[in-house]
Amino acid sequence: MNVAVYLYDGYFETELCIPTMLFAKENLFTLASNQEIVKCMDGRRLLVDRMVSEVKPEEIDVLIIPGGKPIPQEDILDLIRACERRNAIIGGICGGVDYLAYAGILENRRFTSYYQLDKHYDHLPVSGEMTGSMYESDQNVISAKPEAYLEFALELVRLAGLLKSEAISNYVEWFKSPKTFKY
Repeated sequence: MNVAVYLYDGYFETELCIPTMLFAKENLFTLASNQEIVKCMDGRRLLVDRMVSEVKPEEIDVLIIPGGKPIPQEDILDLIRACERRNAIIGGICGGVDYLAYAGILENRRFTSYYQLDKHYDHLPVSGEMTGSMYESDQNVISAKPEAYLEFALELVRLAGLLKSEAISNYVEWFKSPKTFKY
């Protein structure tokens, strides 16, 4: 399984820790639009594996976009649309949901975001349903608020067929229970 993670300057590394850990045995690679090195929110730099222009949509089974301060580029928006047409699994968390909105793939889907429900945002779809939930999964597109980083990761892996639904509560308990960690 090919798992692509789109990175851009100012992305939140913490939102990727669990998904990348859970997909570690897969062909996991990073993408960027026009730079070989990206800086995450805390200033650390990461060398990107490939440019978006070097990747064909057929090479991606799961596309993950973390939050941060979105920098919409037409190449990633085109890739998101092409992945959606192929029914690839696409996940955006926090500011990553903006990329999904700018690409237009939230139309006619339930989604969530960090936005306020009672306000209008020009880039959010009028035909989609922003629910305000912690995360939403609709037709292979997962959107999540930043505090739902664990649920986001587990839903990505579940949709990819690598996690049975009945195992999810065990993962949530393991990750969130202080009693499971021994120091």
